[in-house]
Amino acid sequence: MTRNLTVRAPLLSALLLSAALLAVGLIDWPAGRARSAMQSLRSTEGNNADRDANAGGYYEGLINRGDPEDRASDEVALRLLGKPGRWVSFHDMGATHYIPDSFIQFQLYPNIRKPVFDHEFTTNEHGLRDLEGYQVAKPPGTFRIVLLGSSIDMGWGVDVSETYENWLEEWLNARAVKIGLDRKFEVLNFAMAAHGPAQRLERFRTFASTFDPDLVLYSGTMLDPRLSEIHLCDLLRYRADPTYDFVRAVLEVAALTDDDLALTSEGQLKRRGRLKAKLAPHLWTVGDGAVGMLAAECRSRRLPLVYLIIPRAGLSDLPGNRDEGVYRHQEMARRHGIRLIDLTGAFDDEDPSSLALAPWDDHPNAEGHRLIFLELARALVADPELSMLLLNAEGGGRLLTAHPLDEFDDSHP
Repeated sequence: MTRNLTVRAPLLSALLLSAALLAVGLIDWPAGRARSAMQSLRSTEGNNADRDANAGGYYEGLINRGDPEDRASDEVALRLLGKPGRWVSFHDMGATHYIPDSFIQFQLYPNIRKPVFDHEFTTNEHGLRDLEGYQVAKPPGTFRIVLLGSSIDMGWGVDVSETYENWLEEWLNARAVKIGLDRKFEVLNFAMAAHGPAQRLERFRTFASTFDPDLVLYSGTMLDPRLSEIHLCDLLRYRADPTYDFVRAVLEVAALTDDDLALTSEGQLKRRGRLKAKLAPHLWTVGDGAVGMLAAECRSRRLPLVYLIIPRAGLSDLPGNRDEGVYRHQEMARRHGIRLIDLTGAFDDEDPSSLALAPWDDHPNAEGHRLIFLELARALVADPELSMLLLNAEGGGRLLTAHPLDEFDDSHP
């Protein structure tokens, strides 16, 4: 009985919050006042750790991880927040290839075409959430960028043409034409939903590096510790090889016992909550180890690496709430000598609820991706070294006051 009450406490909180939100939604207030009231109510949902833990539960459900009972509880809460029955996860739509005995754990199938709510989820022949037509061998005269990240970068909830990564590729090619630079740009999206920092490292070493990149963009978010938690729990549940010394070190210092790692008859972690509690103090350490090894890999290849801090749409990444996480990312970049671009201010002048996919999902929508791109484009031309690397000219070959969208004609969505 005690355990059932403990397990269902987060659900009860979600139900009470949902009832309050629904009640506010029924009041015929002016749009601005209603939005303010909704945000005010949401701001009481708990501290940063609570919000990130809840978000971690959402990600576990998205990729079919976590305890079945917890996933069912999360689903009820999300439905009360308005999630429609036809909104599906990767697991439900069959887009995810699970490899339980591997370090990577899961990745996308190639050539996926699946309707998801109001758009189509697609992957190309390489299993990337990207456009078609890229070859492993880099074409002559091409500057190739690879992006490592998780579901925001992958573009969950938006069409592939609307991701900030594809905005960036289109803008770089338009800019090259405008300044007379004889160079083609390709930005390849190796991001995968719910991949933590260590999986991004593995993705680079075993896959992205074979595409002969000229620049690596590594994306970090405030949710990275939760993604590392999911990854470590998966490795332990499926008895997969930890592969990297920094992962083995974290598992050792967590002092896990055989009882912590016990499985149910269905193959679930019997004491997942206790296991998470033991891992919790070391989750940023996992990210630091992964970033450090990625930096060393890139240096050995004489390959420039840029660390991006990407915002979520919602309360968790508002100024104040995100400060500790931003500081952690900044310190990792500084410690490992990586150039950093902090994009977390991209949404600060907007109503955060207008940039989220839905009340139950804080992934950025298409407008959110456009704003991330704009912030990134401005940062690239404002950095003399990166501007020279990409466009062979400081300031991108133009005044910094020029607007990145000036490059596009009406053909871009």
